Amino acid sequence: MSKLSKLINLYKRGKKISCITAYDASMSKYLESSGVDIILVGDSLGQVIKGEKTTHGVTLDEIEYHTRCVKSGLKTSVLMVDLPKDSYDTKLKAYKNSYKFISTSLADLIKIEIGTNNFDIAEHLIKKNIPLCAHIGLLPQTIKSKSGFRKYGKSKNEAKQLYDLAITLDKLGAKIILIECLENSLARKISQNCSAPVIGIGSGSGIDGQVAVIYDLLGISFNKIDRFIVNDKISLDKQIAMFIKKLK
Repeated sequence: MSKLSKLINLYKRGKKISCITAYDASMSKYLESSGVDIILVGDSLGQVIKGEKTTHGVTLDEIEYHTRCVKSGLKTSVLMVDLPKDSYDTKLKAYKNSYKFISTSLADLIKIEIGTNNFDIAEHLIKKNIPLCAHIGLLPQTIKSKSGFRKYGKSKNEAKQLYDLAITLDKLGAKIILIECLENSLARKISQNCSAPVIGIGSGSGIDGQVAVIYDLLGISFNKIDRFIVNDKISLDKQIAMFIKKLK
């Protein structure tokens, strides 16, 4: 049984899922030893590693390099990778780049940002048996101005659109659904009606798990720090323990 299958089986028995980013072997080994379920090589490396203002400049080669580093530190945690902007804008490219990670066992799970304009890409990957984490809501790769950083699903129309998208992705067979900055009641509704685990960033605590950027936990991120997570007066050990404990 794969690591991902084991985790989903645990989720079905009531386990809450923790996911934290890492970009090197030392940190991934540390996070795994701390009990983190999913280690994410996120395109957030554009901001926290490269010092850029957005995730838009991250390349597939950079993701692959950091994934190889992170994998060196792991034995049991699920390894998830972001496909960066413009690396999955066609079905052919999306499958080729996803397959590169999955077929070589470099990653256990592929994450892509999904809106109404690229739903067909997600559908294609799932049908091609790519284990997919479907990221909906706030989509950093498509944001062009500060106005894009907001809570999503406050209006009835937007809430219905996001709910329908999540349910459809779930029925298609997405392994995990990641919701970013969704209105909290909408997030809970999606979680309650999806069979796949629903994990979130800035979408409240009433869902199946949480995602954090490691530099947010350290309190040194370029990104806005989530108050649900950060307390700069305690150690990282305790910070991670609190993060996991809050999921239970």
